Amino acid sequence: MTRSTLLKHVRSILAKRGLTPDADVKEILKHQRRFFRTRCVDAKGKQYTFKVYLLTVPTTRHDFQHEIAFYHFAGQAHYTQFPRWVAGDRNLAHPWILYNYIDGDLLTAYLHRRRNHVPPKLIASLAHMLTQYGKLQIPVATRRLLHLNAHRASDFTARFRLYSRGKKGQVLRTYLTEAELEVAARIIAFHQTEKHTQRQLGISHGDLSTNNLLVEGNRFAVLDWEHVQIASPAYDVAEIWVKEFSHAPWRNKLVKRVTALQPDPAAFANLFAIETLLFCLRDIILHDRIIHRLHHRRSKTIIRGLLTYYVRTYRASLRGFTAIMKTS
Repeated sequence: MTRSTLLKHVRSILAKRGLTPDADVKEILKHQRRFFRTRCVDAKGKQYTFKVYLLTVPTTRHDFQHEIAFYHFAGQAHYTQFPRWVAGDRNLAHPWILYNYIDGDLLTAYLHRRRNHVPPKLIASLAHMLTQYGKLQIPVATRRLLHLNAHRASDFTARFRLYSRGKKGQVLRTYLTEAELEVAARIIAFHQTEKHTQRQLGISHGDLSTNNLLVEGNRFAVLDWEHVQIASPAYDVAEIWVKEFSHAPWRNKLVKRVTALQPDPAAFANLFAIETLLFCLRDIILHDRIIHRLHHRRSKTIIRGLLTYYVRTYRASLRGFTAIMKTS
C-alpha cells in the first residue's frame, strides 16, 4: 500500500465512523514517521484518538499489532489504567486503532511546567497505578496472541550476557572495569536463583517514560503499549527512574512509594537494583554509539554527561538500593 493509497484508506476509515480529525491527515505522507496519531471528534462531540502504523518494518509492525491486541483485551476487562478500545484492525499492512480520548498532559510537559515538582498525591497515584497494573492477570490465549512469556525480560543472566559479551562488552569495558562487571554477574547469578525472583512477575509496559504517562487531575493513564511484556515488578519503575536523569526528588519518592506497596519490600529493593544496573549497561552502549555519530561539540558534551551519569549510577547499583537513592 503506497502512502497516497494509505491516506485514502485512513480518510475512508474516519469517514465511515463520522469522525473529524484535529490534525491534517496529509501528515501520513511524511515517510520518516513511525505512526500517525490524532484526536478525532464525532457528530455528538465525543472525542477519540486514532492511531495508524505507517512503516513497513515487520518487527515494529508486530509491536504495534501487540498494542492493538492489548488495548482490546484491556477494554474488554474494563481496566481504567489504559485507554478504552473502540475499534481497530491489527491484520492490515498498516494496522490502526481507535480508542477513547483521554484529556490530560503528558508527564513530560507537566514536569516542565512545574519545574520537576510533583505533588505527593500525584506520586502516590502513579505508584498505585504501577503496582496495580503489574498484578493484572492476562488469560493464556491473550498471552499467546501477544507472545508474552516470562523469560525475555525476567532472565537477568541472559540480559547481562547480551550486554557484556562481544562488541557490546568491549564498549562497556571502556567505561567500566572487569571487576565491576564481575561483581554484577555474581549479584545477578545469586538473585536469579532466589525463589522470590521467579515468583514476582507481572505485566510490564516495556518502554515506560514521562512521554507515555498522561496526567489527568490526580490520575494517570498509560499510552503506547507496543512493548508490553512479562517482567519483574521493578522493571518499569527502574526504567523511568534511570531515564529521568534530571536528579528531581520526585523520582526517588516514587521508587520509595512503590517499594512500600510491595508484599516484600526488601526483595523488591534487590530487584530494583538489578534492573537499574541492567538499564545502565544498556544505555551506556546506546549512548556510546550515539556519541561516535555526532560532530557538534556541544552535543558530544551532553552525551558525555549522560554517560558519566550511567556509569556513576551503575556503580551505585552494585552497592544496593540505598546507594542508588543517594545518587540523586
